[in-house]
Amino acid sequence: MARARPSRWLTPMWWLNILAAVVLLVTYLAPHVSPTLSWIPALLAMTFLYQVVLHALFVAWWFFFRRKRMLLSGGLLLLGYAHVADHVQLFGHDAPTTAIRGEGVKVMTYNVRLFDLYDWRGNKATRDAIFAVFERESPDILCLQEYFHSPNKRFFPTRKSLLGELGYKAYHEGFTNTVSRYEQYFGIATFSRYPIVGKGAMSFPENPFNNCIWTDIALPEDTIRVYNAHLASYHFGDADYKFLKALDTDTHTDTLKQGSERILKRLLHGFRLRVGEVLRIAEHMRQSPHPVLYCGDMNDVPMSYGYATLRALLNDAFVESGRGTGGTYIGDLPSLRIDHILYGHGLHAWDFRTLPDELSDHRAITARIALTAN
Repeated sequence: MARARPSRWLTPMWWLNILAAVVLLVTYLAPHVSPTLSWIPALLAMTFLYQVVLHALFVAWWFFFRRKRMLLSGGLLLLGYAHVADHVQLFGHDAPTTAIRGEGVKVMTYNVRLFDLYDWRGNKATRDAIFAVFERESPDILCLQEYFHSPNKRFFPTRKSLLGELGYKAYHEGFTNTVSRYEQYFGIATFSRYPIVGKGAMSFPENPFNNCIWTDIALPEDTIRVYNAHLASYHFGDADYKFLKALDTDTHTDTLKQGSERILKRLLHGFRLRVGEVLRIAEHMRQSPHPVLYCGDMNDVPMSYGYATLRALLNDAFVESGRGTGGTYIGDLPSLRIDHILYGHGLHAWDFRTLPDELSDHRAITARIALTAN
């Protein structure tokens, strides 16, 4: 006896599949369309992985009921295979896959959220735990975002500890904000076990709270240029996070409208600021006399215009040697891969890892980097 088919569901499911297909096609425009021209692809890009799962479910559904209709979602997934690979890796590489010079160096980038300066998680305990991660992983090059330093004795001696206790030989700091009264400095920093032979900084006039520094580090084999950047965030406030948490229970129309408009406004502002920041960094990279390494909190997902701009010049250590989805953001929003280690011609990466420690609102990432033999 033939199996009964759920005919009443076929038509609405097909129309839902078509709608989802249109949304995914618009999402595919995100790496190519600047958010200054249209914000819709940039917004949809943040949901890309969820869309991939949805279309995989459509493929499974139509396999049982209308196999020809599998072609719509199946074809779209094949069309975006390269984008899927930017988000999900299965195998990784723990050893170099090409000839390299020397043994390479270990690199870490980490948004440390001011070492919990304002006691989000219990300041001293969190700060000590973060330093324990540094000691355990022992990176040769350490790039920090939301870095805090103060010579004032009422605060912890960040720079002194990194140079003394952890054995770094050189450092480069770039501050975006200072509090003179308490000698507090906020920004980004790069620490190295190898000599620093050149350095500079890029400020972003339209966004003075974020910046990028570049540091020329003399490895035994040659000099590389390391870019450490913290790009524009969305600056969500307490009210925004409370709204996101309450979405499941508070469905009052006015609350939804006001909260949604506020969130959307912040998202669009962040999208547009990062366009100018990334273009400025990319142009500077093109002039570099040394192989380029980029580390930092980009605040952009792999489907974004900003990420695509840098990927036109650089490879992604996660894509080349990572595993899983590599999500680095662990705040109140869904986990997203917004922290990156990218490298240019003349360099090779392997053993990319996303660390499990939850001591900030980001996870640290590490990779081994070496100069190629040719």
